[in-house]
Amino acid sequence: MYLRNGYTHYHLSQTMAKGKSSEEGGFDLDNLERIPRRPEPFFDEQDESVGLVRGMMSSGGIFQVAFLDTNQYGPHAMIVMLFAFAAVTGSILYLLSL
Repeated sequence: MYLRNGYTHYHLSQTMAKGKSSEEGGFDLDNLERIPRRPEPFFDEQDESVGLVRGMMSSGGIFQVAFLDTNQYGPHAMIVMLFAFAAVTGSILYLLSL
Protein backbone atom coordinates (compact mmCIF):
# COMPACT_ATOMS: atom_id res chain seq x y z
CA MET A 1 0.00 0.00 0.00
CA TYR A 2 1.42 3.41 -1.03
CA LEU A 3 0.71 6.36 1.24
CA ARG A 4 1.22 9.82 -0.18
CA ASN A 5 2.62 12.36 2.28
CA GLY A 6 3.95 15.89 1.84
CA TYR A 7 7.44 14.72 1.00
CA THR A 8 6.89 12.23 -1.79
CA HIS A 9 8.31 12.76 -5.26
CA TYR A 10 4.79 12.92 -6.69
CA HIS A 11 3.85 15.79 -4.40
CA LEU A 12 6.99 17.77 -5.24
CA SER A 13 6.48 17.40 -8.97
CA GLN A 14 2.95 18.79 -8.65
CA THR A 15 3.96 21.92 -6.74
CA MET A 16 6.84 23.22 -8.85
CA ALA A 17 6.45 26.59 -10.56
CA LYS A 18 5.25 26.96 -14.17
CA GLY A 19 4.84 23.26 -14.82
CA LYS A 20 8.45 22.39 -14.15
CA SER A 21 8.88 19.05 -12.48
CA SER A 22 11.71 18.16 -10.16
CA GLU A 23 13.06 15.79 -12.82
CA GLU A 24 13.59 18.70 -15.24
CA GLY A 25 15.86 20.56 -12.83
CA GLY A 26 13.37 22.69 -10.94
CA PHE A 27 13.30 26.41 -11.54
CA ASP A 28 14.78 27.98 -14.67
CA LEU A 29 17.50 30.21 -13.21
CA ASP A 30 18.35 31.83 -16.55
CA ASN A 31 15.01 33.62 -16.80
CA LEU A 32 14.96 35.08 -13.29
CA GLU A 33 15.59 38.83 -13.03
CA ARG A 34 18.18 39.99 -10.53
CA ILE A 35 17.28 42.71 -8.10
CA PRO A 36 19.58 45.66 -8.83
CA ARG A 37 21.91 46.54 -5.99
CA ARG A 38 21.82 50.01 -4.51
CA PRO A 39 25.03 52.04 -4.44
CA GLU A 40 27.14 51.66 -1.33
CA PRO A 41 26.54 54.36 1.29
CA PHE A 42 29.28 56.68 2.50
CA PHE A 43 31.52 55.01 5.11
CA ASP A 44 34.41 56.90 6.69
CA GLU A 45 36.49 54.24 8.43
CA GLN A 46 38.48 55.74 11.29
CA ASP A 47 42.02 54.76 12.25
CA GLU A 48 42.54 52.52 15.29
CA SER A 49 44.35 55.31 17.13
CA VAL A 50 41.18 57.46 17.19
CA GLY A 51 39.43 57.28 20.55
CA LEU A 52 35.81 56.34 21.10
CA VAL A 53 34.49 59.85 21.76
CA ARG A 54 36.49 61.41 18.94
CA GLY A 55 35.40 58.61 16.59
CA MET A 56 31.74 59.23 17.42
CA MET A 57 32.06 62.99 16.93
CA SER A 58 33.87 62.74 13.61
CA SER A 59 32.10 62.00 10.33
CA GLY A 60 29.34 64.53 10.87
CA GLY A 61 28.52 64.32 14.57
CA ILE A 62 26.93 61.80 16.88
CA PHE A 63 23.48 61.86 15.23
CA GLN A 64 24.85 61.21 11.76
CA VAL A 65 27.15 58.46 13.03
CA ALA A 66 24.31 56.81 14.96
CA PHE A 67 21.51 57.08 12.41
CA LEU A 68 23.39 56.89 9.09
CA ASP A 69 26.19 54.60 10.34
CA THR A 70 28.90 56.64 8.64
CA ASN A 71 31.75 54.93 10.47
CA GLN A 72 32.44 51.92 12.68
CA TYR A 73 31.34 53.76 15.85
CA GLY A 74 27.63 53.70 14.92
CA PRO A 75 26.57 51.16 17.57
CA HIS A 76 28.52 53.00 20.26
CA ALA A 77 26.90 56.30 19.30
CA MET A 78 23.47 54.66 19.43
CA ILE A 79 24.10 53.39 22.97
CA VAL A 80 25.29 56.86 24.10
CA MET A 81 22.13 58.38 22.60
CA LEU A 82 20.03 55.74 24.36
CA PHE A 83 21.48 56.72 27.73
CA ALA A 84 21.12 60.43 26.95
CA PHE A 85 17.45 60.13 25.95
CA ALA A 86 16.77 57.89 28.97
CA ALA A 87 18.33 60.52 31.26
CA VAL A 88 16.25 63.30 29.71
CA THR A 89 13.05 61.24 29.90
CA GLY A 90 13.78 60.24 33.50
CA SER A 91 14.44 63.87 34.44
CA ILE A 92 11.17 65.04 32.89
CA LEU A 93 9.21 62.28 34.66
CA TYR A 94 10.89 63.12 37.96
CA LEU A 95 10.07 66.83 37.60
CA LEU A 96 6.46 66.00 36.74
CA SER A 97 6.13 63.85 39.87
CA LEU A 98 7.08 66.71 42.23
